[in-house]
Amino acid sequence: MRSPSPIIPWLAALAAIAGTLPAQVKPVIGETITLNAFADNWCAIFVNGKLVAVDAIDFIPHNQISVRILPEYPLTIAVLAKDNATPSGGLEYGNRIGDAGFILRLGDGTVTSGSWKAKCFFRAPANRDVNRPTVERAALPAGWHLPGFDDSGWERATEYTAERVRPDGDYAAEAFAGAKFIWTSDLDLDNTVVLRTTVAAPPGWVKRWNTAPDLDVSQLPVEILAGAAPASGSAAGQLANLSTRAFVGSGDNVLIPGLVISGAAPRRVLVRAVGPGLAAFGVAGTLADPVLTVFRGSSAIATNDNWQEQANGAAVATAGVETGAFALAAGSRDSALVLTLEPGAYTCRVAGAGSSTGVALVEVYLLP
Repeated sequence: MRSPSPIIPWLAALAAIAGTLPAQVKPVIGETITLNAFADNWCAIFVNGKLVAVDAIDFIPHNQISVRILPEYPLTIAVLAKDNATPSGGLEYGNRIGDAGFILRLGDGTVTSGSWKAKCFFRAPANRDVNRPTVERAALPAGWHLPGFDDSGWERATEYTAERVRPDGDYAAEAFAGAKFIWTSDLDLDNTVVLRTTVAAPPGWVKRWNTAPDLDVSQLPVEILAGAAPASGSAAGQLANLSTRAFVGSGDNVLIPGLVISGAAPRRVLVRAVGPGLAAFGVAGTLADPVLTVFRGSSAIATNDNWQEQANGAAVATAGVETGAFALAAGSRDSALVLTLEPGAYTCRVAGAGSSTGVALVEVYLLP
């Protein structure tokens, strides 16, 4: 008589263990909230130590940011904010002392106010002399953007009126109900500041999901600078591809990522807004008909609705092969453009035709 296989008890034990494990629950779009922010002139925003938004426009017009985040409370928000100011003297437009300001509102009701903490790290002209300006500069402390960082010694943020800050560009006051413009106590001379707050969970909030992201972005700083050692005097590397997937709403909630072309020469890029094409990868609720528009500042330089319905549709297909991007189906309503861009900052607006909504992927590829 043959003895029982030792594998069978092992499988039974494994099944028993599996039966006690909780089912995996993932978050859904409905559990995300909107983050609206506006800086005079520039900001980078961290939530719980993760970079969630960077102002794509370094200078002007002042640029309103709107992104969606998945809140996990307590929520630590840390903002690096900069006014437009020369590093040598803190002046703008030649010999002027500028002003600054930052405002933020989350979909859970969190707003900027005097309860936030603020700290200046670049102050100029510290002597208020525009002819012989002096500079006061301090290094940002390690971990300034992380939860648990000790900001107890920092001053409270100072609130300012919109009339004092004078926001322009695409600032929309209705997106910031209840929020105040904040900065340090000196809106004019403090040019680089960090603003921080920690938000407790709203009453009744319970984290429903029990999963963590499968995506590993921990090596992003290294990956951005990956590649062969640069030649003497050259850049430390270049970013060849950028992509982000997000829910595209209507009105102020469309998707608006940014990119910057560095250097002194124009560069060719492939820009794509993929909605229907995501269905092949099992993505549900995709944006049926994305419309892609590329802006430089407030000026639209190119737009596309349906990638083949344009003069350079063949160039889009060729560029996809050159970059290794997945192919767009013939006749699909995905959008794409091949452009030659001068050095500078650009934004890519992805919206749904007829104010439709859904999940879309926006991609930028640097072409040879």
